Amino acid sequence: MKKTTLLIGLLCATSLQLRAEAAPASAVPVAAMGVDATKILAEVDRRASVFKDQRYKATMEIIKAGQLKKTLEFTAVMKGLDKQLIEFTAPGDVAGMKVLMEDASNLYLYLPEFKKVRRVAAHVQNQGFLGSTFTYENMTQVRLSPFYNAELGGKEGTLTTLILTPKEGIESSVSKIEVTIDGSKGGVTKLRYFDGSGADVREQERTDWVKIGDQLVPTRISMLDIKTGDVSVIKMSDIVVDQGVDESIFSRRELLRE
Repeated sequence: MKKTTLLIGLLCATSLQLRAEAAPASAVPVAAMGVDATKILAEVDRRASVFKDQRYKATMEIIKAGQLKKTLEFTAVMKGLDKQLIEFTAPGDVAGMKVLMEDASNLYLYLPEFKKVRRVAAHVQNQGFLGSTFTYENMTQVRLSPFYNAELGGKEGTLTTLILTPKEGIESSVSKIEVTIDGSKGGVTKLRYFDGSGADVREQERTDWVKIGDQLVPTRISMLDIKTGDVSVIKMSDIVVDQGVDESIFSRRELLRE
């Protein structure tokens, strides 16, 4: 069992976070594994799934025109990377709202005012999540290798750049993603998202890395909308992992539980 009370960034909705597996000092960093971009991306995904399960509290700050407009608070539980249950606790207009990810293809919302569960349709998953610059697509695409092909974009010092493009048959709101991996941290530090015209539309940064045990993890995840300048920041706290979470809680029935 591991427990911390410091802020840890999400890799996606929760889980937009890279956790490098504990390794001896002589281990080769992810960014130095060679020029096979597909293997590097697969290793990034593997290291992101070190914990069997996790629980945490989180905040998401929504900043528009340089001003903090709203701070959302929520709790979450995850089973690996493919199952998530999120419950919003504040402010009052979202308190009681729940989000369930059964898997990468099935995302559901529980709206307490209607007491109904609604499936998030695929065609709206590129929309902003609760007014933030994060999208539903960011939540479901926690793993990148199942959705994107990877090519080596370049390497300089400890930094390796991968260029990701959607695999055949995969619907995506972006034409490519430029991923920066820092070998000195063992993880992804930046993602740039491009639209169909090739324009850079959003940028995600993972900063303030902190060592937990033998692992370095980012404590702050931000998503910038290039066009509007709006930014959203997710932070996590009170993280408890490997508790033996019961898989039955990741169900639509659970969403209706008061």
